[in-house]
Amino acid sequence: MREIEVALVRVPENKRDNETAVREKFNTLIDIAGGLSFVKPGDSVLIKASVNSGRPYPATTDPKIVTMLIDLLVKKNPSAIFVGDKSAFFRNTKRTFRRTGMESAVRTVAKTYAPLPIKLICFDDYVWRERYPKGDMARQWEMTPGNYLFRMPKMLYENDPYLRQQKLPPKVDHIIVLANVKTHVLSGFTLAMKSYVGFMDDESRYLLHTLPHRNFFRLGRIKPFDIQRLQERIAEIHALTPPPKLVILDGRQLIVTGGPDSNNRIQPLPSFRKNPYAGIMLAGSDVVAMDAAGVALLKTQKQVTKWIRRHSIWEMPIFKRARELGLGATQADQICLNTDSEDELFVQMAWYLQ
Repeated sequence: MREIEVALVRVPENKRDNETAVREKFNTLIDIAGGLSFVKPGDSVLIKASVNSGRPYPATTDPKIVTMLIDLLVKKNPSAIFVGDKSAFFRNTKRTFRRTGMESAVRTVAKTYAPLPIKLICFDDYVWRERYPKGDMARQWEMTPGNYLFRMPKMLYENDPYLRQQKLPPKVDHIIVLANVKTHVLSGFTLAMKSYVGFMDDESRYLLHTLPHRNFFRLGRIKPFDIQRLQERIAEIHALTPPPKLVILDGRQLIVTGGPDSNNRIQPLPSFRKNPYAGIMLAGSDVVAMDAAGVALLKTQKQVTKWIRRHSIWEMPIFKRARELGLGATQADQICLNTDSEDELFVQMAWYLQ
């Protein structure tokens, strides 16, 4: 049985605002996860951030963590580093980049390492490529007018002429997912696997979230949202897209009710109470194992939603569908938690993974 490693570190609460301490823990996390040896000189890297709204961390990716990751990547002599995402279809991505501080953070680090191209990108600005269903996937989806499941940025698969015009590497060699640990009012939770929804164009993303039933229009009425269908679709996205080379989950602060934009059960209203501090950061190369570990972290929180409390991790629809598609880890026995210290929270996570 293949052993899948998930790296864990914890930033003590009394050092949560100490950027030096957080950086040290982050560097340790990447070392435990095996480093960034997959990046060879001349490779291009895309950091897939999660900037769904204009709200700060933990609703969106912490720009400071993005900067820390870029500092490590630069040492590998890449040809270019992209930081990219696409906000919800009813929001302006470039505006959310500004509001969260992502734009200024990437601009500052780009000046530091010039002339190395370090670019913040909104996927709306680039060429799309259609992805068509495999096997039985079509029965799970409302097909688009073009009869494809969804569209993704062409740069993930092949040369994008728009990037070439900008004298940038036309294709991404490596994807690094940098996501948070949050619940989600529609999908139950949003971690690394769901972060790929941020690659999708508006039409595909709208259909994914708002048509959970194949007969939605024929029924002529709104039925309770089908969390099973949505989770299965999220897994299927990964069967048609390049896998990430590294996944980093920033679980220092968690959203354990509501989500993804706030801990309010009514989205997108603002938070009404503080988000719990866990101090945990996770990293690994298997996106399924990383999501399982992220759900285990959510399960350690007493305030977490009833749906997450009541369901065993490996019986959740997203992990069952991922197992059918052969996307990664299939059971807890495959996962090895590697940590830099002993901590009761790590023990709890291991227990919930079973």
